[in-house]
Amino acid sequence: MRPAPHDPIGSPPAANPARRRPWLRRLYLTLRTEHTTPAKVAVAVALGVFVGVSPLWGLHFAICVLLATAFRLNRVLVYASANIGNPLTAAPILFAELQVGHRVLQGEWLAVALRDIRAIGFQGLVASLAVGSVAIGLVLGGVLGVSAWAISRWARHHEDYRDVADAIVLRYVDVSIRDAEAARAVLLHDPLYPFLLEEGFHERGVRVLDLGCGRALAGALVGLYGGPSGSYLGVDVSERYVRTARQVLEEFPGCGVVASDLRDFDPPAADVVIVNDVLRYLPFTAQDALLRRIARVVPPGARIFVREKNAGAGWRFRMRALLDTHGHHYRRAEDLRNALLAAGFTVRDRALARSASSVWVLLEATRRPAAARG
Repeated sequence: MRPAPHDPIGSPPAANPARRRPWLRRLYLTLRTEHTTPAKVAVAVALGVFVGVSPLWGLHFAICVLLATAFRLNRVLVYASANIGNPLTAAPILFAELQVGHRVLQGEWLAVALRDIRAIGFQGLVASLAVGSVAIGLVLGGVLGVSAWAISRWARHHEDYRDVADAIVLRYVDVSIRDAEAARAVLLHDPLYPFLLEEGFHERGVRVLDLGCGRALAGALVGLYGGPSGSYLGVDVSERYVRTARQVLEEFPGCGVVASDLRDFDPPAADVVIVNDVLRYLPFTAQDALLRRIARVVPPGARIFVREKNAGAGWRFRMRALLDTHGHHYRRAEDLRNALLAAGFTVRDRALARSASSVWVLLEATRRPAAARG
């Protein structure tokens, strides 16, 4: 039985107690994940901006840490927001604060002339700057805080999924902060992984094959939540990704990763196959051959999830394709569908509703009983 969308997935197994994470990595994990509800994010941004526009240069960091700790806010986010005041923005912010403060106190704008500045004196300048910084900090902090709340609420995953993401990131912290940060970014911003969880790809006893697995995030999901009878095999040509994935999956029986070029790889039997943003690295003939090899070994009813950029998406596709430095064998969505049909699958479009771009196509192909065996 597949879990309903956003149903609790269960508690992951505890991390290996033999692993003692360096204090810097433990600190990273705490700072990166603490207090991230939409309301907390909004207050953290608003407070950070308020501090950042204040003229207390040199004290911003200490003030941010103190206030964030006192109000139980994300300290990294508060200080990051305070960097709205930086060497590039300091001059215009100070000028605006002087003008606003003088307007509030004197009822007129401060003339930009030396004699007028001398006329109000040092105390007048300090008073105008203080009042102006409070006014601008409240307005700007409020606007950006509300914007942060709206963005966080729109992009926020269900609490259960965030717990899943944090449990996986915890494993990558054991490898490096760089890998943990990359894993976190993908899990929270790529809609494919919550979609796969809702589809039950990790169910107990399911054999998962992940072609072009990268850091094997899907393997970590299977290892944490698939139970002892589930299995996972990731395949990637990058030796670095394979080393990272093996470190993460080493404590999960039945989960492994191999280094191989997909043009030469003979896939084993599997119940779920993930082909995520990897076909474009293969010539069209090699793509078709790989899909046929998969169809020969998977049982009837097995599912393959194929996601790629859609070469038929017009200018949006062309803009995204410019960023790709490797792999340019793109297909239109209908051509990819036809290739899956020819290999022996039935196909349906599973376009991700929350995808940030219409460039991506996601197809779910189910192995027909009489799949092609050529």
